[in-house]
Amino acid sequence: MKKSIRLLLWIFLTASLVSCGRVTPPLSTPVLDSTAQAFRSADVTIDAGAVTLAGTLLTPLDETPAPAVILVPGSGAATRNGSWNMYRSIGEYLAERGFAVLLYDKRGVGGSTGDWESETFDERAQDVAAMIAFLQARAEIDPDRIGLIGHSQGAYIAPLVAAKYSNDVKFVVLLAGSGQKVWDQILTNERAESLGNGLSEEEVNEKVADLEGQLRFIQKVQAPCRFFKAHYLCFVLDYNPAPALQALTVPTLALYAELDTQVPPDVNIPLIESALETASNDDYMIHTFEKSNHWFAPAEIGTTAEMRELMQNRNGYDLVPGFLEMIGDWIEHVVADP
Repeated sequence: MKKSIRLLLWIFLTASLVSCGRVTPPLSTPVLDSTAQAFRSADVTIDAGAVTLAGTLLTPLDETPAPAVILVPGSGAATRNGSWNMYRSIGEYLAERGFAVLLYDKRGVGGSTGDWESETFDERAQDVAAMIAFLQARAEIDPDRIGLIGHSQGAYIAPLVAAKYSNDVKFVVLLAGSGQKVWDQILTNERAESLGNGLSEEEVNEKVADLEGQLRFIQKVQAPCRFFKAHYLCFVLDYNPAPALQALTVPTLALYAELDTQVPPDVNIPLIESALETASNDDYMIHTFEKSNHWFAPAEIGTTAEMRELMQNRNGYDLVPGFLEMIGDWIEHVVADP
């Protein structure tokens, strides 16, 4: 009986929320082999209590304990390498610059146990806290210089880890990080994506209103939806990032893409900046890359549809010029401070 109810609820929610699918990136393609061989790569598993997470640890060839970064992935069934190998590209670049980088599969993806579709943001943050402890126990890692890079939904998680679950976060990098509540971010994404795809203002307003009605339905059935694990939005829809951001006092770098339709910078930068000011964070930097999209790839429109078309039959892409260098230079500066 329970299975039947869950199936019916899942079918209804999936049908009604098909337009929300754009916030979930596609599965990553197979990892690209590094030709530089300027770092070591090892598959690792992390005991996070309720689940076991699988990942790849990239470490510099230098034997000196290295500062480390955990790359917190975005929404959906994200693997350690990210959509179109975005996370692997960031990881390899930083490893070549002397940083250790932990890339991981989300719950229920790749080699990780559990189920990402029924996890809360707090559970995601607890997973990351377990990874920090994992890194601190390794001889090749400097336990006092561990930071987080969160992309998209992962940028919701990174400040939450620092605010509630670990005092050992040295710095935070937000890549396309939203300052909006999840509810508002979904509607903002729908509006920006629809406009980018050429719909009229009237058509866009109609789509956004329809989507908001669907979200209200989810809110009404949130308790049974969670019980039957019918849709992932039941677990995250009400999340408000403001409290965690307003408690974020460690050095913070927030990077945005001018043409991002999922996390538009004009909407989100003021919210992030206001929250960091409330936190009395006196060590933050915000930058927007021109002509780039949500994955920090060069773009003309910035929509998800454009990116998928550009990436047809391709495994990877060149990140927008200066993106990797800005991250590397900033982290290098932060970890050099006593």
